Amino acid sequence: MRVLPALLLLLAGAASGQQAGWPLCTPERTEFRRTSTVAEVREFMESLRQRNPSLRAYQPPGAPGTTEAGNPILAWRLPAEGKAALRVYVNANIHAGEVEGKEAVQQIARELLQGRHPRLRETLELVLLPCYNADGTDALDPAIRPHQPNPQESGVGRREDARGLDLNRDLMKAETRNTRWLLAMFRDFDPDLVLDLHTTNGSTHGFHLTHGPAMALGSDEALLAFNRRMLVEVREALKVQGMPTYDYGNFRPYRPTAEKPPEAWETYDAHPRLLTNYPALQNRLAVLSEAYVYRSWPERISDTRRFVLACLEWLSRHALEVREARRDAEQRWRAAWQSGGPSLPLSAVFREVEKATIDWVDPIRDAQGRVTGEKSRKTLQLPSLVGFEGRQSVRLPRGYLVDAAYADSLRPRLEAHGIRVLPGRERPRDAGLLFFHEAGRDLSKGAYQGVFTLKLKGAWRAEAPPVRFGRAPGPEDLDRALWVPLDQPFGRLAFYLLDPRSDAGFVFWGVFHSSLLRGEGMWGEPPRFPILALGTPDPAPAAAAVAGTDRME
Repeated sequence: MRVLPALLLLLAGAASGQQAGWPLCTPERTEFRRTSTVAEVREFMESLRQRNPSLRAYQPPGAPGTTEAGNPILAWRLPAEGKAALRVYVNANIHAGEVEGKEAVQQIARELLQGRHPRLRETLELVLLPCYNADGTDALDPAIRPHQPNPQESGVGRREDARGLDLNRDLMKAETRNTRWLLAMFRDFDPDLVLDLHTTNGSTHGFHLTHGPAMALGSDEALLAFNRRMLVEVREALKVQGMPTYDYGNFRPYRPTAEKPPEAWETYDAHPRLLTNYPALQNRLAVLSEAYVYRSWPERISDTRRFVLACLEWLSRHALEVREARRDAEQRWRAAWQSGGPSLPLSAVFREVEKATIDWVDPIRDAQGRVTGEKSRKTLQLPSLVGFEGRQSVRLPRGYLVDAAYADSLRPRLEAHGIRVLPGRERPRDAGLLFFHEAGRDLSKGAYQGVFTLKLKGAWRAEAPPVRFGRAPGPEDLDRALWVPLDQPFGRLAFYLLDPRSDAGFVFWGVFHSSLLRGEGMWGEPPRFPILALGTPDPAPAAAAVAGTDRME
């Protein structure tokens, strides 16, 4: 690997910043022997703020200021110098062993305040959060992620938060204070685009960085296509500059060999639990950045910086189109309700977008898994499975009624997502009451993110289930329930949170386990099913399709 040229380039840039009196981030100060701690990031950003007070600390109204372990969640806001700016949120270190984004964000903030990117300062307003996983950021250990070239003195942080939860799987269940901070930021700052910065894990390919657009199941198709178009154009611009990039993915099979060479290139899944996917259900754009793990640490920082700046440049040039794409998606959602109601898929399958030219490196590794050389390198034409097609499409009901027994736990979560929640007495009286008829279930044998997940199959019917599921709800029960209409701006999101068949919602994540799982020691009458719907009955869906893998870094 060509470590020295990149190191010299970055050190030269650091020296230039030092001569001008601007602060240096920790890697620059230590010749890349250490990565930044939370306190060092705060000190660096506050030093920038002293040089240019337009940068200011940012805390969304009502958002938690610390993690469950008491570590600070620190963000900074940089207003645009022009009017009608696009708003961009940049998130780094959600997996704190992937430290490149944390450092690149600091460098970009300095460059913007130095006046090096005047067009971006004019047209974009930014919120920057360099250490999203504040718990993991300071849990530095050279033994973590030994397969990647790391800062030797400090090592890198841990992937999960202090409770062992992966924050990049929490967007829907919103269990952590970090996620509640993020959702508060969405409501307050209302970003047009979210950038989420990572580092890859495994596949040995020829790209300096891989990337991905939002691909959440059930999102507006035209908006997703616009999001993809953005990254294709960014990719082509970087290619001209000598930086090869492509859609994030891994080879299929996941670890190919000479006997079983790659058959396809396969991206991450369509679940909205991922930060890159979630914004699409709120009609926002999103970008995943994945630095290539086997490049040197200085190179990974440099690659991430270049990619983020390329995305910001594209946004600056296409601001009007971005606004139109979001507005059109909102109008299509309203129009669908005016023309009889939308349908959304319950699952997805991979879709081949193109045949892609991808280098497959058969690596030589040392005892720690680091790539020290190449046995061979082959250029392959592979099916590129970097898109999805929805399956099991169902017509949406008018909305859902959630049993009042769950109001205290559900209302805050729904409202945190920006979903309007009303008293049950305000439900439309011209819509029929629907009961969920369960046709099958799958309770996971092991815990996922601390939850034994539950997948239900079934359909909404006008008649009550043949087997009584607790006492039938009366008029007073319905009036006290939470009424969540789906003909609201974030109705797609509300559907995937509340429909019992969704593998992204509250049933899946165990919020209703006390009602839906009855075992030994639970005597007496079972409670009624906690969710009802209003609208037109639907047929039972077909067997579930596989919706990708969970290998996103």
